[in-house]
Amino acid sequence: MEHNLTFDLDALLVFGKVVESRSLSKAAALLGMPKSTVSRKLTKLESDLGIKLLRKNTHQITVTDLGEKIYHHAVNILTEANGVRALVEGSRQEPQGELRVAIPVFVGIDYASRVGATFLQRYPQSRLDIRLVDNMVDPIRDGFDVVFGPGPLQDSTLIARKVFDLSLFLCASADFVRQLPEPVTAPSQLDALPFIDFGFAGPRRLTIARHKKRYELSPQVRARANNFQVCKEYILQGLGIGAMPTQIICTQELREGTMVPVLPQWAVEPLAVHMIYPFELSFSTLISAFYDTACQIIVENIARSRDLAGATDEGQESPGP
Repeated sequence: MEHNLTFDLDALLVFGKVVESRSLSKAAALLGMPKSTVSRKLTKLESDLGIKLLRKNTHQITVTDLGEKIYHHAVNILTEANGVRALVEGSRQEPQGELRVAIPVFVGIDYASRVGATFLQRYPQSRLDIRLVDNMVDPIRDGFDVVFGPGPLQDSTLIARKVFDLSLFLCASADFVRQLPEPVTAPSQLDALPFIDFGFAGPRRLTIARHKKRYELSPQVRARANNFQVCKEYILQGLGIGAMPTQIICTQELREGTMVPVLPQWAVEPLAVHMIYPFELSFSTLISAFYDTACQIIVENIARSRDLAGATDEGQESPGP
């Protein structure tokens, strides 16, 4: 029958100090703990190992032959343990090492590049490998430390932390709306119209809400693409109604009137974008630093887009250079 040997690493430290000082009292003083605690830890270590490490009498402490051998191994173990502690403490002071990150194209090349550049500038001991992907990847199976994607997750081996909500709105081309036999005034009408579905993570349920009312759409999907730019082109070509990111890639079309909102009084459930990583990396300061940077850049991007929209409106009223 297999026996799993377990023992307290701190007890090895106590044992080492006793061997070196040949005295329980001296070892206790060096370790800053009561003599009774030193004695108790030694007894527990011998019990865990199932062997005798020390011989004690009223005058001196001697080490058994097997105890001497274990002492030399204990020195190596404690050296390695201290090295681990030093690495952890160092990483807490400044994140370092390489991080492999997968970011969906729909999140945006501009966003990915700004997050990456800011992270590298802020943490000079870090290295970064960002891959833009057009489908959902698994961090463990596909060899990434961090993956951005929609949540929530059903996998207990992964952790998902929300970075931002991607606001969406229903829209169609102006020509498509004009050609409809009747205006769209109720959510149920959408179920009979062709729909352009954003399918990055496969088919998903689309819910819209107005006050306390909620309606889950069951549209006739005419086309599905995992890229918002492709979906936008389908919509502009009059192929159906779709849900697009608010004021991100449709600003110009909305101003020009080539694209118009559909059921604007109904809010589309936002697409939550999470940072996903393996559970065993949950204490990584490198990942925590990347998460903080990703959140900071999304806040800056929102503020920048508002400033840009305001500047564009002023420019239309009074053209500048």
